[in-house]
Amino acid sequence: MDKIDKEILRLLVSNAKINNIEISKKIGLSSPATMQRVRRLQDSGIICGYKTVLDKKKLGKNLSCFMAITLKGETVDSALNMVEKRLKKLEEIEEIHLLTGRYDLLIKVHVKDVDDLREFMINKLKKIEAFRHVETFITLSSIDNPNFSAIK
Repeated sequence: MDKIDKEILRLLVSNAKINNIEISKKIGLSSPATMQRVRRLQDSGIICGYKTVLDKKKLGKNLSCFMAITLKGETVDSALNMVEKRLKKLEEIEEIHLLTGRYDLLIKVHVKDVDDLREFMINKLKKIEAFRHVETFITLSSIDNPNFSAIK
């Protein structure tokens, strides 16, 4: 991957809807050469998809939180597959992370409000019997770092 490939990635990360002609103008290559590079980045798996980012608040999901979960000691290894499958079915969960350290899992949750969070915890999370402990951290605000880049 060369400097031009990295610039293509930066452009696509900042605007996934940018078209091939705009990319080619910004990087100084012909449109066919640019398309070939984009396809190569896709075929190699460096570009693994494009997604739409939704405004959760406009969709009524005004409360975001992280939940740190500890699994029951005797079931950690055996429960992970089952827990992962059950968590993936819950539409309130955006992300699921397997951790090292004090907690086994960290999930990112979006709900309407505190009452909705309570319902989610009681009617959905509590039904997963492999959990020993769940600690909830309500997000007061989120700050995107415009300087973050996986492209070096």
